[in-house]
Amino acid sequence: MLERDLRQRAKENSRRQAKQTKTTTLRILYIVPTRALARDMARRLEQPLKKLAISLAVKTGDEPALDGSRPPEFLITTPESFDSLLANRPRLLRDVRAAVLDELHLYDNTPRGDQLRLLLNRLRRIRSYACSRGDAATDEVQFCALSATMQDAVRLASRYFVNPVLVESEGGRALDAELLPLTGPQSLRQLFATLQERGRKKVLAFCQRRAECEEWAYLLRGCAPFGDAVMVHHASLSARARRAVEEKFARTSAALCFATATLELGIDIGDVDLILLVGPPDNFGSFLQRLGRGNRRTAYTSVACFYRTPTEQALFRVFLRAARNSSVADRTAADALLRSHGGQGFRPSVVVQQLCSYLKQTRNGEIEPAQAYQLFTSPQGDPLLDEQQYMQIVDHLIDTGFFLPARGVALRPGPQWHKLYEERSLYSNLADSGRDTAVVVDDITGRRVGYLESVVPTGTTFLLGGQARHVVWTQGRRLLAHAATDSKAEARAPRWRTWWRGLSPVLTQALAQELGFPCAEASVALPMVVEQRESVDKLAADTVEYRTLLFHCAGEIYGKALSELLETKQGARIVECNEFMIEALGRLPETMLLFTEEEMLKLVGRHWRQFERAFALGRFQSQLPPAVRRASVIVAFNVPDFLCRFAGRKLAHHIAE
Repeated sequence: MLERDLRQRAKENSRRQAKQTKTTTLRILYIVPTRALARDMARRLEQPLKKLAISLAVKTGDEPALDGSRPPEFLITTPESFDSLLANRPRLLRDVRAAVLDELHLYDNTPRGDQLRLLLNRLRRIRSYACSRGDAATDEVQFCALSATMQDAVRLASRYFVNPVLVESEGGRALDAELLPLTGPQSLRQLFATLQERGRKKVLAFCQRRAECEEWAYLLRGCAPFGDAVMVHHASLSARARRAVEEKFARTSAALCFATATLELGIDIGDVDLILLVGPPDNFGSFLQRLGRGNRRTAYTSVACFYRTPTEQALFRVFLRAARNSSVADRTAADALLRSHGGQGFRPSVVVQQLCSYLKQTRNGEIEPAQAYQLFTSPQGDPLLDEQQYMQIVDHLIDTGFFLPARGVALRPGPQWHKLYEERSLYSNLADSGRDTAVVVDDITGRRVGYLESVVPTGTTFLLGGQARHVVWTQGRRLLAHAATDSKAEARAPRWRTWWRGLSPVLTQALAQELGFPCAEASVALPMVVEQRESVDKLAADTVEYRTLLFHCAGEIYGKALSELLETKQGARIVECNEFMIEALGRLPETMLLFTEEEMLKLVGRHWRQFERAFALGRFQSQLPPAVRRASVIVAFNVPDFLCRFAGRKLAHHIAE
């Protein structure tokens, strides 16, 4: 891309020299999913670009605003900051010739991915408009997407680009993995005591929740061989604090850092000798990304997987077997695990956010809904959602105060739009955008330390940044806190909200097989186990009661839907269901599951509110009209997949071998 751009720039500069004009314009975008990766890429590209006389800048929520009078030629940014740039300074993008989408697998089949598809459409429209006015010689934009954990890459890329060409690089490193039980801090200390003889000094530990990172760091601070070089990295720390952790961890020879997914991506934070996983992630893609952070300059990756339950142990075994790819069967299984649950349809909630953002981009601060609808198309020109559904959303946004009627058919900002703008959440579809309600400030330095979800009273001691902090004063949403020096102070991490994500049906089935459950393959009878249970009626001693366990092994959402079918069509008395099995009172008959697509659509339509939270449908999902919300849940549920798994399958008693 740089070579093509340099050749083109040389031609344009020769023409400008003839006209005695000299300007620099933004020409290449590099879009990354996290702020940490943006900083890391800037550090790695700074010197090569400087040698080529190409100016570089970073635009994220952590960085200063761009200087519009002197734009960089190469810009590293996130989707949210790219959205903000489109809305506020679209003219800066008229000369963009190329765009890179790093870690594309993280966007796909998410609200953020749908947003990015529309942002690329808006970029194409700006380029086309600039070309038509003679402000740009061509409207061409070269796109490149990157990923090390992408399944069905061409099909995935076609949702973002026209006629994508696949370039594959064979790679992979040997995996040195150990599976260890976690009973408390002593389990980790025992591992750390062996690091010196193994020649390992730097450990990156991943946890699923921010509170876990805080508590482990607090408990292990001072342990050998790390001493005080025990750090924390997650999204509720301030930008300054996160940047300081990244820099300190990179330059310290012996260090331990507990992190969430914020350090999961391709960030070079120095030579990490060991990856430590405190519990497994909820999907195989995250597992591979975390492994990839270790031993990046060697031919192997070292990982210690700590499990707390038999289920976590089994999930680690599933991930490790798939990651090693030792056979064709394992590679096929690994590809299947990378598929996410839910339909691949466009999420209508993104329409709310994009219409609000696009209104800010327009010259008069108004939009015409019919004209804006043209943005919601695939790269091939097909509509991403039905026009009738689109107009339902527009009408609902007018009714709820996001937009107000303007001249003719145009719409202008309403009070809800202004509220989004003032909260600085206009450009994001991330589930936790703008949710931090309390700012924690250090009382000595006056610097922002991080954020809490709610204000806590004066006198409270809590953990943030791996350190106990004591609140000495509060004012509104501002908390003044100092480091708690009392080593006996009992402090716990705040319970930041964690969004629940159920395991996919494919991953659930693989986990069930690892646990030894009687889990059948597709097209084979679903196994049932009948057990005798104690009679509730103590006077009826001769009465025998039974319960039936039906092993569907397809995830919690499909289990709930199957339970409803058994209740309505067979009169089953369901006691409980989970991701593996359904428990029913009495004996379920050996019969065939007979139901139609229409019946399933009605069932999901009746219980759509119950299913809605299980799918990542976007932070603006609640702003959609109920009919559109219900339809989006039905698409995400993926009725065709449910039919393939269960329709026409027989229920049969399982006989243990």
